[in-house]
Amino acid sequence: MRPGARSRDPGADAPGRRPHDRCRVNGSLVAVVLAIVLVLAPSVVLGILAIATLRRAKRDTDEHDAVVGPPLAVLIAAHDEELVIGRTLAAIASVDRSVYVHVIADNCSDRTAEIAATASACVHERNDPAHPGKAAALNRLTAEVLAEDQGTGAFVFLDADARPEPGFFLAMRRAVARGAEALQAKNLVADARAPLARLRELAFHLKCELRPMAYERLGLSVGLHGNGMCLTRDLLQRYPWNEGSVVEDGELHLRLVRRGIRVRLASGAVVRSPMPESFRGAAGQAVRWERGKFDLLRDGMRLMAIGLVSRRIAPLAAGYDVLIPPFSFLVATSTGVTALAAAIGDAGLLAVGLASLAGCVIYVARGLSLARIGLGACARLALWSVLYVSWKLVLLARTMFGGGRGEWIQARPAQVK
Repeated sequence: MRPGARSRDPGADAPGRRPHDRCRVNGSLVAVVLAIVLVLAPSVVLGILAIATLRRAKRDTDEHDAVVGPPLAVLIAAHDEELVIGRTLAAIASVDRSVYVHVIADNCSDRTAEIAATASACVHERNDPAHPGKAAALNRLTAEVLAEDQGTGAFVFLDADARPEPGFFLAMRRAVARGAEALQAKNLVADARAPLARLRELAFHLKCELRPMAYERLGLSVGLHGNGMCLTRDLLQRYPWNEGSVVEDGELHLRLVRRGIRVRLASGAVVRSPMPESFRGAAGQAVRWERGKFDLLRDGMRLMAIGLVSRRIAPLAAGYDVLIPPFSFLVATSTGVTALAAAIGDAGLLAVGLASLAGCVIYVARGLSLARIGLGACARLALWSVLYVSWKLVLLARTMFGGGRGEWIQARPAQVK
Protein backbone atom coordinates (compact mmCIF):
# COMPACT_ATOMS: atom_id res chain seq x y z
CA MET A 1 0.00 0.00 0.00
CA ARG A 2 1.32 3.44 -0.91
CA PRO A 3 2.10 5.81 1.94
CA GLY A 4 -0.94 7.92 2.79
CA ALA A 5 -3.34 5.60 0.97
CA ARG A 6 -6.60 4.85 2.84
CA SER A 7 -7.61 1.28 3.53
CA ARG A 8 -10.95 0.20 2.09
CA ASP A 9 -13.59 -1.97 3.67
CA PRO A 10 -14.30 -4.77 1.18
CA GLY A 11 -17.96 -4.83 2.21
CA ALA A 12 -18.51 -1.09 2.08
CA ASP A 13 -20.07 -1.26 -1.40
CA ALA A 14 -22.16 -4.35 -0.67
CA PRO A 15 -25.87 -3.93 -1.34
CA GLY A 16 -27.77 -3.13 1.85
CA ARG A 17 -24.66 -1.70 3.50
CA ARG A 18 -24.56 1.56 1.56
CA PRO A 19 -25.34 4.64 3.68
CA HIS A 20 -28.05 5.94 1.37
CA ASP A 21 -29.74 2.51 1.35
CA ARG A 22 -29.75 2.42 5.13
CA CYS A 23 -31.18 5.94 5.24
CA ARG A 24 -33.90 4.92 2.81
CA VAL A 25 -34.84 1.88 4.91
CA ASN A 26 -34.85 3.92 8.11
CA GLY A 27 -36.92 6.67 6.49
CA SER A 28 -39.45 4.14 5.23
CA LEU A 29 -39.69 2.56 8.67
CA VAL A 30 -40.27 5.93 10.34
CA ALA A 31 -42.97 6.79 7.78
CA VAL A 32 -44.75 3.48 8.38
CA VAL A 33 -44.62 3.89 12.17
CA LEU A 34 -45.97 7.46 11.98
CA ALA A 35 -48.72 6.37 9.60
CA ILE A 36 -49.71 3.55 11.94
CA VAL A 37 -49.91 5.85 14.97
CA LEU A 38 -51.52 8.88 13.33
CA VAL A 39 -53.68 7.30 10.62
CA LEU A 40 -54.15 3.55 10.94
CA ALA A 41 -54.83 3.31 14.69
CA PRO A 42 -57.67 5.87 14.78
CA SER A 43 -59.18 4.47 11.56
CA VAL A 44 -59.18 0.95 12.98
CA VAL A 45 -60.76 2.20 16.22
CA LEU A 46 -63.54 3.92 14.27
CA GLY A 47 -64.13 0.77 12.24
CA ILE A 48 -64.34 -1.29 15.44
CA LEU A 49 -66.81 1.19 16.93
CA ALA A 50 -68.96 0.92 13.80
CA ILE A 51 -69.00 -2.87 14.09
CA ALA A 52 -69.77 -2.65 17.82
CA THR A 53 -73.06 -0.87 17.05
CA LEU A 54 -74.24 -4.03 15.30
CA ARG A 55 -74.35 -5.85 18.64
CA ARG A 56 -77.83 -6.30 20.04
CA ALA A 57 -78.52 -3.69 22.70
CA LYS A 58 -79.59 -4.80 26.15
CA ARG A 59 -83.25 -3.97 26.71
CA ASP A 60 -83.69 -2.82 30.28
CA THR A 61 -87.03 -1.18 29.58
CA ASP A 62 -89.91 -1.28 27.14
CA GLU A 63 -92.81 0.88 26.10
CA HIS A 64 -95.06 -0.67 28.77
CA ASP A 65 -92.61 0.04 31.62
CA ALA A 66 -94.44 1.66 34.54
CA VAL A 67 -91.31 3.44 35.86
CA VAL A 68 -91.74 7.18 35.35
CA GLY A 69 -88.74 8.61 37.19
CA PRO A 70 -88.08 11.92 38.95
CA PRO A 71 -89.30 15.34 37.80
CA LEU A 72 -87.07 17.10 35.29
CA ALA A 73 -86.30 20.72 34.51
CA VAL A 74 -84.83 22.09 31.29
CA LEU A 75 -81.96 24.60 31.32
CA ILE A 76 -81.27 26.71 28.22
CA ALA A 77 -78.46 29.23 27.81
CA ALA A 78 -79.41 31.74 25.12
CA HIS A 79 -77.36 34.57 23.62
CA ASP A 80 -79.38 36.75 21.21
CA GLU A 81 -81.75 33.94 20.23
CA GLU A 82 -84.99 35.83 19.59
CA LEU A 83 -85.44 34.10 16.22
CA VAL A 84 -85.49 30.56 17.62
CA ILE A 85 -86.23 30.54 21.36
CA GLY A 86 -90.01 30.74 20.97
CA ARG A 87 -90.12 27.77 18.61
CA THR A 88 -87.89 25.75 20.93
CA LEU A 89 -90.09 26.39 23.96
CA ALA A 90 -93.17 25.44 21.93
CA ALA A 91 -91.45 22.20 20.84
CA ILE A 92 -90.64 21.33 24.47
CA ALA A 93 -94.23 21.98 25.54
CA SER A 94 -95.57 19.82 22.72
CA VAL A 95 -93.50 16.88 23.99
CA ASP A 96 -94.13 17.29 27.73
CA ARG A 97 -96.04 20.16 29.32
CA SER A 98 -95.05 19.08 32.83
CA VAL A 99 -91.40 19.99 32.28
CA TYR A 100 -90.42 23.34 33.76
CA VAL A 101 -88.05 25.40 31.61
CA HIS A 102 -85.40 27.87 32.77
CA VAL A 103 -83.83 30.21 30.20
CA ILE A 104 -80.86 32.45 30.91
CA ALA A 105 -80.69 35.40 28.52
CA ASP A 106 -76.94 35.90 28.52
CA ASN A 107 -75.57 39.31 27.49
CA CYS A 108 -78.51 39.68 25.12
CA SER A 109 -79.20 42.78 23.05
CA ASP A 110 -82.47 41.50 21.56
CA ARG A 111 -85.89 40.24 22.74
CA THR A 112 -84.79 36.77 23.88
CA ALA A 113 -85.86 37.32 27.51
CA GLU A 114 -89.21 38.85 26.54
CA ILE A 115 -90.12 36.04 24.14
CA ALA A 116 -89.08 33.35 26.63
CA ALA A 117 -91.18 34.93 29.38
CA THR A 118 -94.19 35.10 27.05
CA ALA A 119 -93.80 31.36 26.47
CA SER A 120 -94.07 30.74 30.25
CA ALA A 121 -90.39 29.96 30.81
CA CYS A 122 -88.66 31.09 33.99
CA VAL A 123 -86.27 33.75 32.70
CA HIS A 124 -82.91 34.54 34.26
CA GLU A 125 -80.76 37.37 32.92
CA ARG A 126 -77.00 37.87 33.03
CA ASN A 127 -75.31 41.04 31.84
CA ASP A 128 -71.59 40.64 32.28
CA PRO A 129 -69.73 41.45 29.04
CA ALA A 130 -66.41 41.18 30.87
CA HIS A 131 -67.01 37.46 31.43
CA PRO A 132 -68.65 36.12 28.25
CA GLY A 133 -69.09 32.48 27.34
CA LYS A 134 -71.58 29.66 27.58
CA ALA A 135 -69.89 28.04 30.59
CA ALA A 136 -70.21 31.25 32.61
CA ALA A 137 -73.88 31.50 31.65
CA LEU A 138 -74.52 27.87 32.63
CA ASN A 139 -72.79 28.31 35.99
CA ARG A 140 -74.97 31.32 36.81
CA LEU A 141 -78.12 29.54 35.67
CA THR A 142 -77.27 26.32 37.51
CA ALA A 143 -76.51 28.13 40.77
CA GLU A 144 -79.79 30.07 40.69
CA VAL A 145 -81.92 27.07 39.74
CA LEU A 146 -80.40 24.77 42.37
CA ALA A 147 -81.08 27.40 45.02
CA GLU A 148 -84.66 28.07 43.89
CA ASP A 149 -85.85 24.61 42.82
CA GLN A 150 -85.38 22.02 45.57
CA GLY A 151 -87.75 19.40 44.16
CA THR A 152 -86.18 18.62 40.79
CA GLY A 153 -83.95 15.56 40.72
CA ALA A 154 -82.28 15.98 37.32
CA PHE A 155 -81.75 18.72 34.76
CA VAL A 156 -81.75 18.54 30.96
CA PHE A 157 -79.58 20.94 28.96
CA LEU A 158 -80.85 21.99 25.54
CA ASP A 159 -79.62 24.46 22.94
CA ALA A 160 -81.76 27.48 22.17
CA ASP A 161 -82.74 26.01 18.79
CA ALA A 162 -83.29 22.41 19.96
CA ARG A 163 -86.30 20.30 19.00
CA PRO A 164 -86.78 17.28 21.28
CA GLU A 165 -88.69 14.41 19.73
CA PRO A 166 -91.66 12.62 21.38
CA GLY A 167 -90.55 10.36 24.22
CA PHE A 168 -87.45 12.44 24.94
CA PHE A 169 -88.24 13.34 28.55
CA LEU A 170 -89.79 9.97 29.38
CA ALA A 171 -86.59 8.22 28.26
CA MET A 172 -84.53 10.57 30.42
CA ARG A 173 -86.72 10.03 33.49
CA ARG A 174 -86.60 6.26 33.19
CA ALA A 175 -82.81 6.23 32.81
CA VAL A 176 -82.37 8.44 35.89
CA ALA A 177 -84.78 6.22 37.84
CA ARG A 178 -82.52 3.27 37.03
CA GLY A 179 -79.52 4.99 38.57
CA ALA A 180 -77.90 6.95 35.75
CA GLU A 181 -76.18 10.09 37.04
CA ALA A 182 -75.29 11.53 33.64
CA LEU A 183 -77.04 10.99 30.33
CA GLN A 184 -76.62 12.02 26.72
CA ALA A 185 -79.42 11.96 24.15
CA LYS A 186 -78.86 11.37 20.45
CA ASN A 187 -78.01 14.87 19.24
CA LEU A 188 -78.86 15.01 15.54
CA VAL A 189 -79.65 17.44 12.72
CA ALA A 190 -83.10 18.69 11.69
CA ASP A 191 -84.37 19.74 8.26
CA ALA A 192 -81.21 18.81 6.33
CA ARG A 193 -81.85 19.42 2.63
CA ALA A 194 -78.90 21.35 1.19
CA PRO A 195 -75.72 19.34 0.45
CA LEU A 196 -73.71 20.96 3.27
CA ALA A 197 -76.48 20.35 5.78
CA ARG A 198 -76.78 16.72 4.63
CA LEU A 199 -73.04 16.20 5.06
CA ARG A 200 -73.18 17.69 8.54
CA GLU A 201 -76.19 15.49 9.25
CA LEU A 202 -74.00 12.49 8.44
CA ALA A 203 -71.23 13.90 10.63
CA PHE A 204 -73.64 14.16 13.57
CA HIS A 205 -74.85 10.60 13.04
CA LEU A 206 -71.22 9.48 13.16
CA LYS A 207 -70.13 11.54 16.15
CA CYS A 208 -73.33 11.83 18.20
CA GLU A 209 -75.10 8.54 17.43
CA LEU A 210 -72.70 5.86 16.16
CA ARG A 211 -69.92 6.48 18.65
CA PRO A 212 -72.20 6.84 21.71
CA MET A 213 -74.07 3.68 20.67
CA ALA A 214 -70.79 1.78 20.40
CA TYR A 215 -69.46 2.99 23.73
CA GLU A 216 -72.77 2.20 25.45
CA ARG A 217 -72.77 -1.36 24.12
CA LEU A 218 -69.14 -1.77 25.16
CA GLY A 219 -69.97 -0.64 28.69
CA LEU A 220 -68.04 2.64 28.39
CA SER A 221 -68.86 6.33 28.88
CA VAL A 222 -70.57 7.80 25.82
CA GLY A 223 -69.49 11.43 26.12
CA LEU A 224 -71.32 14.74 26.55
CA HIS A 225 -72.27 16.74 23.46
CA GLY A 226 -73.86 19.84 24.96
CA ASN A 227 -77.32 19.57 23.45
CA GLY A 228 -79.42 16.83 25.07
CA MET A 229 -77.37 16.30 28.24
CA CYS A 230 -79.03 15.31 31.51
CA LEU A 231 -77.27 15.58 34.89
CA THR A 232 -78.57 14.80 38.37
CA ARG A 233 -78.79 17.48 41.05
CA ASP A 234 -75.96 15.90 43.02
CA LEU A 235 -73.68 15.90 39.99
CA LEU A 236 -74.40 19.55 39.18
CA GLN A 237 -73.64 20.56 42.75
CA ARG A 238 -70.28 18.78 42.69
CA TYR A 239 -69.06 19.61 39.19
CA PRO A 240 -69.39 23.21 37.96
CA TRP A 241 -68.70 24.10 34.34
CA ASN A 242 -65.13 25.06 33.46
CA GLU A 243 -65.32 28.68 32.30
CA GLY A 244 -61.82 28.48 30.86
CA SER A 245 -62.81 25.83 28.32
CA VAL A 246 -64.29 26.45 24.86
CA VAL A 247 -65.98 23.03 24.96
CA GLU A 248 -67.27 22.89 28.51
CA ASP A 249 -69.28 19.73 27.83
CA GLY A 250 -66.31 17.70 26.60
CA GLU A 251 -64.12 18.94 29.44
CA LEU A 252 -66.76 17.98 32.01
CA HIS A 253 -67.02 14.51 30.50
CA LEU A 254 -63.30 13.89 30.98
CA ARG A 255 -63.56 15.04 34.61
CA LEU A 256 -66.47 12.69 35.25
CA VAL A 257 -64.66 9.71 33.74
CA ARG A 258 -61.60 10.52 35.82
CA ARG A 259 -63.82 10.30 38.91
CA GLY A 260 -65.26 6.97 37.79
CA ILE A 261 -68.63 8.34 36.64
CA ARG A 262 -70.05 6.89 33.43
CA VAL A 263 -72.22 8.90 31.06
CA ARG A 264 -74.98 6.66 29.70
CA LEU A 265 -76.78 6.91 26.38
CA ALA A 266 -80.50 7.62 26.61
CA SER A 267 -81.18 5.76 23.38
CA GLY A 268 -84.88 6.60 23.37
CA ALA A 269 -84.19 10.34 23.61
CA VAL A 270 -83.54 12.21 20.36
CA VAL A 271 -83.06 15.95 19.97
CA ARG A 272 -82.49 17.76 16.69
CA SER A 273 -81.24 21.20 15.70
CA PRO A 274 -81.14 22.91 12.29
CA MET A 275 -77.81 23.40 10.53
CA PRO A 276 -76.65 26.24 8.26
CA GLU A 277 -76.88 25.55 4.53
CA SER A 278 -73.77 27.54 3.57
CA PHE A 279 -70.10 27.20 4.42
CA ARG A 280 -69.96 30.81 5.61
CA GLY A 281 -72.83 30.34 8.05
CA ALA A 282 -71.29 27.21 9.54
CA ALA A 283 -67.67 28.34 9.74
CA GLY A 284 -67.70 30.23 13.05
CA GLN A 285 -69.18 27.45 15.15
CA ALA A 286 -67.14 24.78 13.36
CA VAL A 287 -63.88 26.59 14.18
CA ARG A 288 -64.97 26.89 17.82
CA TRP A 289 -65.66 23.14 18.00
CA GLU A 290 -62.30 22.26 16.46
CA ARG A 291 -60.59 24.71 18.82
CA GLY A 292 -62.18 22.91 21.72
CA LYS A 293 -60.91 19.54 20.48
CA PHE A 294 -57.37 20.90 20.29
CA ASP A 295 -57.64 22.30 23.80
CA LEU A 296 -58.69 18.90 25.16
CA LEU A 297 -55.73 16.98 23.72
CA ARG A 298 -53.62 17.40 26.86
CA ASP A 299 -56.51 16.34 29.10
CA GLY A 300 -57.10 13.33 26.87
CA MET A 301 -53.47 12.22 27.13
CA ARG A 302 -53.54 12.61 30.90
CA LEU A 303 -56.69 10.52 31.10
CA MET A 304 -55.09 7.82 28.96
CA ALA A 305 -52.11 7.79 31.31
CA ILE A 306 -54.47 7.34 34.26
CA GLY A 307 -56.11 4.43 32.47
CA LEU A 308 -52.79 2.78 31.73
CA VAL A 309 -51.49 3.17 35.29
CA SER A 310 -54.74 2.04 36.92
CA ARG A 311 -55.41 -0.61 34.25
CA ARG A 312 -58.91 0.76 33.65
CA ILE A 313 -60.39 0.71 30.17
CA ALA A 314 -62.91 3.55 30.75
CA PRO A 315 -60.40 6.43 31.10
CA LEU A 316 -58.22 4.90 28.39
CA ALA A 317 -61.12 4.84 25.92
CA ALA A 318 -62.41 8.31 26.82
CA GLY A 319 -58.94 9.80 26.59
CA TYR A 320 -58.18 8.20 23.24
CA ASP A 321 -61.52 9.34 21.81
CA VAL A 322 -60.33 12.92 22.30
CA LEU A 323 -57.11 12.13 20.42
CA ILE A 324 -58.88 10.74 17.33
CA PRO A 325 -58.31 13.32 14.55
CA PRO A 326 -61.27 15.00 12.85
CA PHE A 327 -62.70 12.53 10.34
CA SER A 328 -62.14 14.83 7.36
CA PHE A 329 -58.45 15.01 8.26
CA LEU A 330 -58.33 11.24 8.70
CA VAL A 331 -59.84 10.62 5.26
CA ALA A 332 -57.51 13.13 3.61
CA THR A 333 -54.37 11.74 5.26
CA SER A 334 -55.36 8.11 4.61
CA THR A 335 -55.88 8.94 0.94
CA GLY A 336 -52.61 10.86 0.81
CA VAL A 337 -50.63 8.06 2.46
CA THR A 338 -52.09 5.50 0.05
CA ALA A 339 -51.33 7.64 -3.01
CA LEU A 340 -47.80 8.41 -1.83
CA ALA A 341 -47.06 4.76 -1.05
CA ALA A 342 -48.28 3.69 -4.49
CA ALA A 343 -46.17 6.37 -6.17
CA ILE A 344 -42.92 5.42 -4.42
CA GLY A 345 -43.60 1.69 -4.36
CA ASP A 346 -43.52 1.27 -0.58
CA ALA A 347 -45.50 -1.90 0.16
CA GLY A 348 -45.56 -1.43 3.92
CA LEU A 349 -46.84 2.13 3.72
CA LEU A 350 -49.38 1.10 1.07
CA ALA A 351 -50.77 -1.59 3.37
CA VAL A 352 -51.16 0.97 6.17
CA GLY A 353 -52.94 3.41 3.85
CA LEU A 354 -55.34 0.82 2.46
CA ALA A 355 -56.16 -0.52 5.92
CA SER A 356 -56.83 3.03 7.11
CA LEU A 357 -59.17 3.68 4.20
CA ALA A 358 -60.97 0.41 4.93
CA GLY A 359 -61.61 1.53 8.51
CA CYS A 360 -62.95 4.86 7.25
CA VAL A 361 -65.23 3.13 4.73
CA ILE A 362 -66.70 0.83 7.40
CA TYR A 363 -67.28 3.81 9.67
CA VAL A 364 -69.01 5.90 7.00
CA ALA A 365 -71.08 2.97 5.72
CA ARG A 366 -72.52 2.39 9.17
CA GLY A 367 -73.18 6.12 9.55
CA LEU A 368 -75.05 6.20 6.24
CA SER A 369 -77.14 3.27 7.45
CA LEU A 370 -78.01 5.01 10.72
CA ALA A 371 -78.84 8.22 8.86
CA ARG A 372 -80.93 6.25 6.34
CA ILE A 373 -79.32 8.02 3.41
CA GLY A 374 -80.12 6.24 0.16
CA LEU A 375 -77.85 5.41 -2.77
CA GLY A 376 -79.00 8.38 -4.84
CA ALA A 377 -78.29 10.82 -2.03
CA CYS A 378 -74.95 9.08 -1.39
CA ALA A 379 -73.85 9.77 -4.95
CA ARG A 380 -74.70 13.47 -4.62
CA LEU A 381 -72.99 13.71 -1.24
CA ALA A 382 -69.87 12.03 -2.62
CA LEU A 383 -69.49 14.86 -5.13
CA TRP A 384 -69.81 17.46 -2.38
CA SER A 385 -67.60 15.60 0.06
CA VAL A 386 -64.38 16.71 -1.68
CA LEU A 387 -65.35 20.35 -1.21
CA TYR A 388 -66.51 19.63 2.35
CA VAL A 389 -63.23 17.93 3.32
CA SER A 390 -61.26 20.82 1.79
CA TRP A 391 -63.35 23.31 3.78
CA LYS A 392 -62.77 21.36 6.99
CA LEU A 393 -59.01 21.26 6.38
CA VAL A 394 -59.00 25.05 6.00
CA LEU A 395 -60.90 25.37 9.29
CA LEU A 396 -58.41 23.05 10.98
CA ALA A 397 -55.57 25.25 9.74
CA ARG A 398 -57.30 28.32 11.19
CA THR A 399 -57.75 26.47 14.46
CA MET A 400 -54.08 25.50 14.65
CA PHE A 401 -53.18 29.19 14.41
CA GLY A 402 -55.40 30.16 17.33
CA GLY A 403 -58.83 30.56 15.78
CA GLY A 404 -62.01 29.80 17.74
CA ARG A 405 -60.95 31.05 21.16
CA GLY A 406 -63.20 32.87 23.57
CA GLU A 407 -66.27 33.78 21.52
CA TRP A 408 -69.59 31.99 22.03
CA ILE A 409 -70.75 31.43 18.45
CA GLN A 410 -73.97 29.78 17.39
CA ALA A 411 -74.45 28.61 13.82
CA ARG A 412 -77.86 29.35 12.34
CA PRO A 413 -79.61 28.56 9.06
CA ALA A 414 -80.30 31.46 6.75
CA GLN A 415 -83.99 31.05 7.52
CA VAL A 416 -85.32 29.40 10.63
CA LYS A 417 -88.09 27.00 9.68
